[in-house]
Amino acid sequence: MCLHVIFVTTSRGCSVQTIEEYILKKLRIPEGGNVECQRQIIYEFLKIRSFLILLDDLWEQIDLQAVGVPYPLGIVNQLERKVVLTTRLRKVCGEMEVSEVLKVACLQETDAWQLFKEKVSGETLSSSPRIETLARELVKELKGLPLALIVIGKAMYPKTDPIEWEYAIQHMHRSCCIKDNPLSLENVFGQHKFSYDNLRNDTLKHCFLTCALWPEDWEIIKADLDQCCIGLVLVDECDIRRSYTKAYSIIGDLRDACLLENWGNWYGFVKVHDVIRGMALWISCGYGDDNNKWFIRAEAGAEESISIPWSKPEYISLMLNGMKKLPPFGFDHRPMKLTVLCLQHNYFDGSIAETVKNFTSLTYLDLRTNLLKNICEELCSLANLEYFDLSHNPNICELPHYFRNLTKLKFLYLLCTIIRRVPEEVISNLKALQVIDLRTCRAYVGGGPVNFIPNIFQELGTLDHFKAAGIEADGFDEYETLREAAKLPIRSLRLGSLKRTHEFGLSDILSIKFARRTLYELDIIQSNMEQIIVRDESSYHFGALNKLLLWFLVNLRGLRWLGRSPTSIFPKLTCLDVNSCSKLENLSWVMYVPCLEHLEVRFSNIMAEAFPGTEHHGEIMSMDQESSMKSNGTFSCLKYLHLSDNPKLVTIYDDNVMFPFLEQLVLTKSPELIRLPFRMHRLPLKLQELQFYDVECWDRLECDEGVKYFL
Repeated sequence: MCLHVIFVTTSRGCSVQTIEEYILKKLRIPEGGNVECQRQIIYEFLKIRSFLILLDDLWEQIDLQAVGVPYPLGIVNQLERKVVLTTRLRKVCGEMEVSEVLKVACLQETDAWQLFKEKVSGETLSSSPRIETLARELVKELKGLPLALIVIGKAMYPKTDPIEWEYAIQHMHRSCCIKDNPLSLENVFGQHKFSYDNLRNDTLKHCFLTCALWPEDWEIIKADLDQCCIGLVLVDECDIRRSYTKAYSIIGDLRDACLLENWGNWYGFVKVHDVIRGMALWISCGYGDDNNKWFIRAEAGAEESISIPWSKPEYISLMLNGMKKLPPFGFDHRPMKLTVLCLQHNYFDGSIAETVKNFTSLTYLDLRTNLLKNICEELCSLANLEYFDLSHNPNICELPHYFRNLTKLKFLYLLCTIIRRVPEEVISNLKALQVIDLRTCRAYVGGGPVNFIPNIFQELGTLDHFKAAGIEADGFDEYETLREAAKLPIRSLRLGSLKRTHEFGLSDILSIKFARRTLYELDIIQSNMEQIIVRDESSYHFGALNKLLLWFLVNLRGLRWLGRSPTSIFPKLTCLDVNSCSKLENLSWVMYVPCLEHLEVRFSNIMAEAFPGTEHHGEIMSMDQESSMKSNGTFSCLKYLHLSDNPKLVTIYDDNVMFPFLEQLVLTKSPELIRLPFRMHRLPLKLQELQFYDVECWDRLECDEGVKYFL
């Protein structure tokens, strides 16, 4: 019997609609519009199936039948229906009519000590005769709270001076004196603040607090967090590559301190535990004094009435609320202190400009993913604005002439708009500009040609502080103009609608200077080439390329290597995303890309074997090149492999392929797949997650004896 297990993180303020969306996402069912439609979809799916729904961190009663959960629960017509919830509030158990309550106690002293020791090295504990005794005393102060033991343990990892341990004990003792209840949220926040206080500089601390701008339990895209920290000028290096590298290392430092955790696929997301996020807001708002310097109502829901004390906040986040209008403010309560405003993922149109024009101190404005059709003059009157994100407003088609008034602007993002017109001298008047992203969605929606590209390149070249651009070439006419950008620091390039050739030469891009020096991300989309050719015309390589995206290349059969090897062309490629290349035969060449960590292949309709041996490459390489590739082994760095919606896929690899560092494997919607990609003598010892579409898929797969037991 197949049991559908659905894990939903509910969190404070969670609504019926939010839970419906979580469940539909877990079941891989498209959202159905309004709440009632989604309820019916969930009900029809679950009523004929056994299921276990896990609701984590429930703060208030939720009508499960309104969500679409079939009743009664229990065993019905040989179907098992069960809902398990976790909550901090006993009254919620009563409101939800829980039949069996299990109280989860804090850890006993022995277990608490064992968990703490796992986070603090044995070397640290043995570095002084006094430290183990002090460590045991510190563990007692943490009251058996697992999260505190983990976070504080990590913070104490490098501490080898007994005085530092004595200070930690004193800090915990003071924290537990805030309230009579040692397990109150204020006391818990006070304990965890020790880890925050031990971050080595203010940049790390501010970047950590920035994570609270996103909703509770939200999967934060690492690139968005990097971009935010750079946009807030928390990270400001001499070139953009160093800035992103530093921002990425900051995420690593926060993760090592257990203030962030990796989430979802390896490459893209981090998450903040709700207690840690609560602590961040507690710190930002003055340690419980409610000074309202930070006002965060992210994903609160459009139906919630939000009242903002406009005259007090410096940071406001209202992202992901489905809002159409901002709450009003009186003349005596104008937002004079407001510097950061996050409004992404709402339904704001141009009328919002009438309100936002009053935010004269604003330096950071995020209006991504809204319904703006143009850039109003009022928005361009924000004289102090340094960061402006208008991405994913797909109806914005021009940059108006009054945009030149934003003379302090440093960061401008217009990703996935349909910008076709930029008046002359607008860009050159933005004297402070450091970063611009002009990769539109014209290739997807047929937005038509533009004529501003050569002028843009010339004007960007006049800017003294310019660090990076994201640009596109939609069609061969625009592609021919890229040489005029040769000296610019192009970080991201999107090539689309390349319709006039059956072969596309990757070496042609490499002949342009920026491709060898600064290009970090390359997208080739919506084109009809049958082959991408790599010729041995020079020793050039993509010196900075980290991510390659091949999407909707419907005739592409493969990459052909003429005298060059993937190892030499892509020395730093980390992520490869292949989507809707329906005639792609295989991806044998990716096995030897030396730094590849993340690989996704979806909707390749004729691919039968993903990674055949080198005899199937169809490549012309010297014996030295082929020998060099093989000596490095296959997939020497791969951590995440996602293969889905490949209907003809029978097998993944031949017997020579290994995945020594694989951590996550996703295999979904490939009905012909008959064998797992592992052998008993080459098991992926670092594998943490194996994901299939359903139980039948797992049962169908063949493998060596003992492999499934190991997994």
